[in-house]
Amino acid sequence: ENAFCDLMSNQATPSHPPVTESKADALAFRVMRLNRPNFFITPCPSSSLCAIGSEDTLPVPADSVSNDGSSDSILPVSLSETLLFPPGFGNIYLGETFSAFICVSNVSAYTLSRIEIRAELQAGTKRASLLDATSLPTGMTAGSATGGVIGSLGSRQHVDYVVEQELKEAGVHIMICSASFVDPTGEERKVRQYFKFQVQKPMSVTTKLHFLPDCLFLENQIQNVTKVPLHLDPVKLEPTIHYLREDLNEVGCWPPQAPPPHKAD
Repeated sequence: ENAFCDLMSNQATPSHPPVTESKADALAFRVMRLNRPNFFITPCPSSSLCAIGSEDTLPVPADSVSNDGSSDSILPVSLSETLLFPPGFGNIYLGETFSAFICVSNVSAYTLSRIEIRAELQAGTKRASLLDATSLPTGMTAGSATGGVIGSLGSRQHVDYVVEQELKEAGVHIMICSASFVDPTGEERKVRQYFKFQVQKPMSVTTKLHFLPDCLFLENQIQNVTKVPLHLDPVKLEPTIHYLREDLNEVGCWPPQAPPPHKAD
């Protein structure tokens, strides 16, 4: 249960007209960001705090030793073989692909019918569709659910979906999950929930211009503003057709060498 992160599930003020929602929502959305898990780290007793060399190992817990006294199945390091879900949503940066697991549960005591589920991602005035279960081909799997309108969903039952979207803007993003269903009285109801998160810029770029009589020097300073190392592919400047480029980071490119004179026959 605590593996689900509500992505700061504030009821954000939407920029669109509100829909008629049920007073007691029979459907509930749970959203978890699909992020890389971590290994569980075995706590090291304070009495054995020391530098771990090539032949040093951490003490093996007593409950992990078999009856014959062997502990071959235990790794000789502090990392265990157990994976942990991320404790929260974490940081997400511009250019990453946002992946999320959506669980839609029937929290009522009765069966619901004709359930239609949708999810959208709003950034500023732009909105992108993440999921429209009604438009998926019938039988197509999205998570553990299949496409098309869900005929019925019993009490305490759920359907799951996996969505992805490349993040092309920084700032506040709002994930809008909505559903419509028919209750046992035959009345059509709608449910909508909002999940808000912040997309940060991973790098800060500062540009400096140096003007000389016959040329222009352009200096770009790229700073990693995240808390983790980043790997950069080659950074290149692509000028317009009115300029010629000389990369001073390449060995032997300065001063530029003039082409050898053409010799006539």
